[in-house]
Amino acid sequence: MTRKEKDWVIKVQMVQLQSAKPRLDDYYYQEYYQKLEKKQADEELLGRRNRVESLKLVTPYIPKAEAYESVVRIEGSLGQVAVSTCFSPRRAIDAVPHGTQEQDIEAASSQRLRVLYRIEKMFLQLLEIEEGWKYRPPPPCFSEQQSNQVEKLFQTLKTQEQNNLEEAADGFLQVLSVRKGKALVARLLPFLPQDQAVTILLAITHHLPLLVRRDVADQALQMLFKPLGKCISHLTLHELLQGLQGLTLLPPGSSERPVTVVLQNQFGISLLYALLSHGEQLVSLHSSLEEPNSDHTAWTDMVVLIAWEIAQMPTASLAEPLAFPSNLLPLFCHHVDKQLVQQLEARMEFAWIY
Repeated sequence: MTRKEKDWVIKVQMVQLQSAKPRLDDYYYQEYYQKLEKKQADEELLGRRNRVESLKLVTPYIPKAEAYESVVRIEGSLGQVAVSTCFSPRRAIDAVPHGTQEQDIEAASSQRLRVLYRIEKMFLQLLEIEEGWKYRPPPPCFSEQQSNQVEKLFQTLKTQEQNNLEEAADGFLQVLSVRKGKALVARLLPFLPQDQAVTILLAITHHLPLLVRRDVADQALQMLFKPLGKCISHLTLHELLQGLQGLTLLPPGSSERPVTVVLQNQFGISLLYALLSHGEQLVSLHSSLEEPNSDHTAWTDMVVLIAWEIAQMPTASLAEPLAFPSNLLPLFCHHVDKQLVQQLEARMEFAWIY
């Protein structure tokens, strides 16, 4: 080894002994040396020995490196030698606090567990309601206690203990993203008053594309179709238009309307057809009583747009509906031209025969 290499090795070893708090970091050596100096001072006072400077370990002061450098460059070496020193340690852990993939997965798992726990609590409340219904008249002839139980369960489902409407809607969607949550809503709907059932129906309709995407694995949304079908008859035309409006608007940065996703799902297309059928009944009833208004115009535009989307889709992409309303094709005949009606008939031929 050259003299420079020897000095470098000594420097590395000595730097490890350097400390800004020697009494704390090297207590035993400092105590030993203090006692040794006191003993030597006493001997000098008694004349037992001459005053001689005792040897003391002196550590060189080296300023702390600000930048992390894991490679030490040695003159004359081949390449760059990676070694660990007190200034360039081999990094064992990442102590910088930031989100990692594992933390994200853990947070998502924790959130799912909280949702499942809430569903279990709501299911226990629902079982109490169902148990009481066995021995008492069915809704709407509930007792006051049963009505309070239903109201409490509805508020828990609707608000999810959130502080704003967006968080409340997200909490409701999280419940419907779980198979047991869908079963909970399906069993609760028959017990809800008319206005509350309509609120649930409109929320599902508004977020239908998202719910359809989340239901690809479970395919459990179908259990909601029958109880929701009974709620559709309570919708007004204005409420119906509000629910369907989100399906026809183009999302930012997308060329595909949400209704396209709905038409490819069995529950989605079934609910859409049922809503269109009810809307046509309302329009037919009101058109004979009063002059057309803005809702009637919006309804016509809505039907034309949905008819055009159906006609553009390949027949194989359209899902088979759970039920096919008898007034659906006549509905399209009232609002679109003959050529478009023929295309719709070709798309719906199987469902119409069925």
